[in-house]
Amino acid sequence: MWKVQFLVSLVLQSLQICALTDPCLEGNHLLLPNTGKRGTLCKRTNDESICDRYVNTGKDKWYKVLGYDDKVPRKMAEGPAKMFHCGTDYPIYLPKGSHPNTNRTVVTRNACLHDGSELCKEQYPVQIMHCGNFFLYNLSRPKSCDMAYCFGDNMECSKPNPCEEKNRLVLHVSSDRSTSCRDKSLRFCDSRLQQNWYKPMMGSAHVKMASSCVERDSCGTEAPIWLNGLEPAEADKTVDMKACVNLGKTGMCSCDEEINIQVRNCSSYLVYHLNSTSNCPQRYCFGNSGYCKDNPAEKNVYPMWKILVFLLAASVIATFLSVSTYMLCKKFFRLQSKVETVKTPHEDKCTNVQTVFKPKV
Repeated sequence: MWKVQFLVSLVLQSLQICALTDPCLEGNHLLLPNTGKRGTLCKRTNDESICDRYVNTGKDKWYKVLGYDDKVPRKMAEGPAKMFHCGTDYPIYLPKGSHPNTNRTVVTRNACLHDGSELCKEQYPVQIMHCGNFFLYNLSRPKSCDMAYCFGDNMECSKPNPCEEKNRLVLHVSSDRSTSCRDKSLRFCDSRLQQNWYKPMMGSAHVKMASSCVERDSCGTEAPIWLNGLEPAEADKTVDMKACVNLGKTGMCSCDEEINIQVRNCSSYLVYHLNSTSNCPQRYCFGNSGYCKDNPAEKNVYPMWKILVFLLAASVIATFLSVSTYMLCKKFFRLQSKVETVKTPHEDKCTNVQTVFKPKV
C-alpha cells in the first residue's frame, strides 16, 4: 500500500514540477518589448531604432510576442525583411518553413541578418517552441545595436499605445453619467463625441463603464449605453467589445442596439475607444455613484460665505429700517409738539377773554 501512495505522490510532484517549468503556461515566459514596431512593413522612425543587443538570454528566457492591439501572438517573420524595417536598421528574420508543426516541439533555427549588402550577412541561433496556438522564442543577442528581430509578416506599425497619455483623451465624467442618476427630465447625448481613446475620470478617480444592463432614464439620458461583457483582465490587452443601447423596446432593461467599441487594460485602469452615438438622446454610462444634481442629503447646506452675505444683508436692511422708523417717529412727534404749542396759548387767551367779559351776578 505504501508503494502505491509513494508512486501517486511522485506522480503529483512530477506534474507540479512540469507545471512550474512549462514555458507555455502564463507566468513562465516573458513578453518581448516594442512588438508593435516589429512588423516587416513597419519602417523605423528617425528618432528611434529597436535594439535587441541587450535582450535577456538563457535556457528559461522564453518570449511570447504579443502587441497591445494584437488579437493573437505574433510569429517571427519568415522571409527577407527590407533594411530600415521592423522598427530597426538591420532586421533579423527566419528562413521560410522554420516553425515546428507539432505541439510542445522545440527546434533550433538560424535567423538571418539583412545588412543591405547581403540577405543573410550574419546568423543567430533561435530556439522555437510550439505551444498549441502560439510560439515561444529563446533568442540570441545580436553583436551590436540597431539590429532587431522581426515579428509579423506583412504587418504595418501598430497604432499608438492608448495607455500613453499623449495617445488618448480624458473623458471628464460628471455625476449625472453614473447609473445612480435617474431623472426623466435629463436628455444628454453623445452624438458629438469624438471617435478616440478615452480615459474616464470622475475628479481624480478612475471609473469604469457600466458592465450590466442599465434601466431607461438613467445616466442623465433616456437611452443609456452599457458594456455587454467583462473587461479584459490581462494587462496590456485590448479586446473588441459591444456596447448595448437600452431603447426600452423589450422592457426597462434591454439591449436593443449595439455599438462597436474597444477596451484596453492599462494595468491600473481601463481606457475605451468610443464612437459617437447615431441618435439622441443616447449616452455612455460611467460610474455607479453620484447624483443627477446636488446631493439630496446636502441640498439645504449652504456655503459659509453665502450665510455671511445673507446675515450682512439682513443686518443692513434691519439697520436701515430701524433708522428710517426712528426718523419718521421723531418727525411725527415733533409736529405733534408744535401743534400743541400753538393751540395752548389760543385757548388760554380765549379763557382770559371769557373771564374778563363774564357778567357779574
